[in-house]
Amino acid sequence: MSNQDETIVAAVDIGTTKVVTVIAEIRGKQINVIGVGEEENNGSQQGTISNISEAARAVKASVEKAQKIAGKDIEVNNVIASVGGKHLTGIKSHGVTTLTLSREKEITQADKDRAIESAKSMPLPADREILHVIPTQYIIDGQDEIMDPLGMSGVRIETDVYIVTGATTLVENVRKTIKMAGYEMDDIYIQPIGSGNATLYEDEKELGVLLIDIGGGTTDIALYHKNALKFIKIIPVGGKYITGDLVPALQTSKSITEEIKKQYGLLYEEDAGEEIIEVPDRTRTSTRPMFRKDLAPYIKYRIYELFDMVKKELKNEGIDKSLYGAGIVLTGGGAKLNGLLRFVQENMGGSVRIGVPLQEKVTGRYEVIDKPQYSTVVGIIDYFVREHGKNERLISSSGGFLTKTSDKIKKFLSEFF
Repeated sequence: MSNQDETIVAAVDIGTTKVVTVIAEIRGKQINVIGVGEEENNGSQQGTISNISEAARAVKASVEKAQKIAGKDIEVNNVIASVGGKHLTGIKSHGVTTLTLSREKEITQADKDRAIESAKSMPLPADREILHVIPTQYIIDGQDEIMDPLGMSGVRIETDVYIVTGATTLVENVRKTIKMAGYEMDDIYIQPIGSGNATLYEDEKELGVLLIDIGGGTTDIALYHKNALKFIKIIPVGGKYITGDLVPALQTSKSITEEIKKQYGLLYEEDAGEEIIEVPDRTRTSTRPMFRKDLAPYIKYRIYELFDMVKKELKNEGIDKSLYGAGIVLTGGGAKLNGLLRFVQENMGGSVRIGVPLQEKVTGRYEVIDKPQYSTVVGIIDYFVREHGKNERLISSSGGFLTKTSDKIKKFLSEFF
C-alpha cells in the first residue's frame, strides 16, 4: 500500500440525547480520528427514533461539525450507523452441515458459511430482521470450543451462534433518518457491539467480562465470554431519568439540570462535604445556593433501581460471576457519574473499571474521544473495518464513504488483515 492509499470512514451514533459522529482514516488496523462532531438530539426516546426529521437534523449537524474539523477537502457521502433500543434481542441457535460423506476434507470459508446459514434458518417473526449472527463456537466431528475451524480437517461441522434481531420498522427508521440527512448508509451495527469492540481487551473477552453501557435513554448489557458475545439486553432506563428526577428538586430547566448533573452529580453525600453550588433559574438571570450533597439521594435512588434491573436480567438468564471473571466495564456518558465505580463494586462485587476507546486502536485526535460517550461510535468503525477486511470488501470506487475535491478514490487493501 503506497502512502497515497487510504480509507476514510464516517460513523454516526444516534443516541437518545445526542448524535456523535467520528470521521477516521484507516491505517492498517488503527483508527486515525480526523474529525469529531456532536449535536443534541430531540428526535429519539429510549434509544429509538421517535421523530425522523429532528433526528435527521441532528445527524446532519453532527456530521457537518466532524467534517469541518476533518478538513475542507473532505465531503461525507456515506456513513455507517448504530442502532439501539429495547427492541434489540438475542437468540441462541445451532447449525450443522456435512462436508462429505466419504472422507475428511479441509474446512473452507464456504463450509463455515453453510454452517452459519443452517443456524440462521430458524423461524423469525415477519416484523423482525437479523442484524448480527455471531459464532460462539464451532464443533468439528464432536470436538467443541473451536473458535475458527478454517484449514482444519473434518466431516461434520456444527456451530453455535448468537443471533441479534431488531424490529424491522425501528431499524428502517434509522435508515430513513440517515437518508433524510442526505447520506447513504452502508451498514448498521447494534450499539453494544460498538461499545464492546472499543473498550474491551481481548483477554477480558476470553476470560469473561460484563459490559454495562449507560446512555441517555437506555442501559445496554453485553456479556462476552470465550472471546464471543453471549448475551445482550437493553434496559429502558438511562441518564436522562436522573435528570428528570432532579428537575423539581432544582426548580430550574431541564437543560440547566443536565449541566449541573454532569458537573456536580454524585452518589455519596460524604464526597461533597459542605460544598455549596449555585443553581441558575430558568432564565439564567439569578442563582440560588444549594448544598451539593443534596443531589445524592435523587441520583442514588435511580442508580439503585437501574442496577436492580441489571441484576434481575442476569439472574433471569442464568448468568453468574463465573461467566465474567474479568469483571465489569462501565461505559457510556453515565459512566462518568461521581461515585458510580464505588457503587458498582459494592453492589455487584468483583473488578470494575471505566471503559473508554482503547488507545491501542486509535491514533490522531485520541484526546478528544478518550471518553466513555465515544465508545460506541469508535467501536462500530473498528467492527466495520475488521469484518469487511476479513471478507476482502470494504469500499469500492462505486461506493466510497467520502470523496475529496480532487476526486481521488480511496481504497482499503485487505492485506492488512
